[in-house]
Amino acid sequence: GMAVHELTTNAAKHGALSTPTGRLTVRWALVDEGGSRRLAFSWIERGGPPTAPPTRQGFGSRLLQHMLAGQLKGDVVMDYAAEGLTFSIDIALAEPQAAPQAPPLRRSA
Repeated sequence: GMAVHELTTNAAKHGALSTPTGRLTVRWALVDEGGSRRLAFSWIERGGPPTAPPTRQGFGSRLLQHMLAGQLKGDVVMDYAAEGLTFSIDIALAEPQAAPQAPPLRRSA
């Protein structure tokens, strides 16, 4: 949630959402890979001001590049192409666990 908030804030202040001609494409897919599932997520900005890699790393950059990769054990790519930012992350999803079964009710005599 914090990552999407950070991307949205940056797009509105500096990126594609800061201009009337800008556009944003968000894509995600669940990928089955040899019995495990992965989430592939991408954020693609176009039509805004030209982008360039930041000259310093603030909280948002650290969050997107290092914290997400470390905590979610994902592959993060940030491409600051002149036509717009592309952010993508690919993470393994935990397999759902069965809900614990309640013990049977005991009747009192």
